[in-house]
Amino acid sequence: MSSLIDRDARVLWHPATHFHDLERLPPIAVQRARGSWLFDHDGNAVLDGISSWWTSVHGHGHPRIVEAIRAQVERLDHVMFAGFTHEPAVALAESLIRRAPPGYGKVFFADCGSAAVEIALKMSFQYHHQTGQTQRTRFATLANSYHGETMGALAVCGSDAYRDAFAPLLMDVVELPAPALDRHEHADLRTDAGADTPEADAAVAMLERHADELSAVILEPLIQCAGKMTMTGAGFYRRIAEAAQRLGVHVITDEIAVGFGRTGRLLASEWAGVVPDLLCLSKGLSGGVLPLACVLIRDGFERAFAGAPSRSFMHSHTFTANPIACAAGLASLELFDETRLLAKLDARVEAMARRRRAVAEGCARVRHHRQLGMIAAFEVFDDPAAPRVLDGRLGLALREAALARGVLLRPLHDTIYWMPPLTVDDQELDRLAAVTRATIEAVLG
Repeated sequence: MSSLIDRDARVLWHPATHFHDLERLPPIAVQRARGSWLFDHDGNAVLDGISSWWTSVHGHGHPRIVEAIRAQVERLDHVMFAGFTHEPAVALAESLIRRAPPGYGKVFFADCGSAAVEIALKMSFQYHHQTGQTQRTRFATLANSYHGETMGALAVCGSDAYRDAFAPLLMDVVELPAPALDRHEHADLRTDAGADTPEADAAVAMLERHADELSAVILEPLIQCAGKMTMTGAGFYRRIAEAAQRLGVHVITDEIAVGFGRTGRLLASEWAGVVPDLLCLSKGLSGGVLPLACVLIRDGFERAFAGAPSRSFMHSHTFTANPIACAAGLASLELFDETRLLAKLDARVEAMARRRRAVAEGCARVRHHRQLGMIAAFEVFDDPAAPRVLDGRLGLALREAALARGVLLRPLHDTIYWMPPLTVDDQELDRLAAVTRATIEAVLG
């Protein structure tokens, strides 16, 4: 497969990857995938411990979704969605509204998570403008948050690692503090975790201070995934959302990473009893198979866009509501019912928790291990008495060591996390745990 890797190096520019790192760890040429596994051209198997960037819900290549795609492409591959409609989009929107908490009335489709965030930001701003609240021109976000890498989405990221290089191009936002819970168990989702923290008090005070100028606050519910899997708590999420809505500030919730069962429920917001005004979804929306995103919109929100002299919502995508992607999304939602996947997740969550604790207790280099649904995280640290020389590439070294042992992990610097397909079995979890422990020991001693 060296020829394919050589061709790749000549013509491709990979995301979130430094050219220098590719010299040390070239991309793996994946030929096929099935269930929790990726297979290269030589037949070597790699356990997908992160669902290929948090997308694969039912595992790769599920025959139910594959057949839905095949049937749809034979009927209708694509049609513009301005002035046209089709059954897969209508059926998927109906299914999403039916499954979401009561209160949603419309669905706006897009093609990726960043686009969903852009839509929500623009829709909130235009809503206020068309209802006479033209002073609401700013957005609030949480420190350490991540919402995508188009300009609007990047501006509301609370992490300098993503936005620093483009800071002169970005709008100014209000950044609210957020707690980082050192320990979190799945059972904590049923509590007010994070609600009484100093960060929560300060965030509410800042919302009140800036309330008149804020259009919306954007929140990742319960966990900041790209922010090293920092868990902020259901209580914190509820308190901030309730404060914002009380002040007339829209709540935009970014469930792009955590929707569709990752937390043990279809939507993470269900744990906190929060009904955002605008709820962004992607990644697992199509079962992790095709690019698809959407925004769920509170019932009645559209009235600000319906009457004269208001304007239509000025946003469009060429592949909005692509029929093939929508068919995949509908098949994925139907699979949740047919397999009773959500009802089975409690057992999967506990199976993961047992292995997480065993890894943490068996590794002297692990601290702050935590879990939320089917997402587990471990913070690792070097031996201060005899530190390894890692050239500032700890995450890369950990990923390289895991791949050498047949498991795909993509650590966020010093944080190793698990986010496998929801269908992962006990044997695969055993492999994930064993390789994680061996990886930590190989890199950090």
